[in-house]
Amino acid sequence: MLDDAEQRLRGGRCKQLWEDFPGNNMICCRGLCLTGPDPMIFIFNLILTFGILSAFYILIAIRLHPVVFVIGFILHGLSLYFLLRCAFTDPGIMKRGSTPQNTENPPTHIVNGQVQQLVYCNTCHIFRPPKCKHCRTCNNCVEEFDHHCPWVMNCVGKRNYRYFVGFVATISILCVYVCACCLGLLIKTVCLTCIVFKQITPSLERQL
Repeated sequence: MLDDAEQRLRGGRCKQLWEDFPGNNMICCRGLCLTGPDPMIFIFNLILTFGILSAFYILIAIRLHPVVFVIGFILHGLSLYFLLRCAFTDPGIMKRGSTPQNTENPPTHIVNGQVQQLVYCNTCHIFRPPKCKHCRTCNNCVEEFDHHCPWVMNCVGKRNYRYFVGFVATISILCVYVCACCLGLLIKTVCLTCIVFKQITPSLERQL
């Protein structure tokens, strides 16, 4: 049986791990970026975000103070940064075993003072550590797997969880900020309308 290094030896050179990656993930930039196999929802997420914020800048922010633009761009930039980092960071994919293992005597691990047997993954041929689960979408075992999020086009796990939290936090703050600005413009418009109405009311009464 050939080992992993010998199996990757093709054409007189040793292929990199990302060139023979067994999962469904998409890998680009020669292995520097790794993401999930479903880009359509992620692209829709980007178009939706840029579309709504463009409408906000053109229709709402331009009628308010220039600081509104600055704060909006900062929050938008931060949310985009966390989104891209979460989408293209390895979430903690476990290396697969080369051959099936004996599952009669599974290893154990102590979790919160209790001994637990490790679960064997028939696809990856490994005993999964605690909090590690197999993602059906990416077809990989992910360490400290939380969930597969199609909006960020990747699994959320050990290595990109902080970026996911950062994205959710910044996009939530940005949504509240946009709603507050819209409400502020509405109140400003109503107040100006009331002032104008009070100014023209006496002249209308004299004409009558």
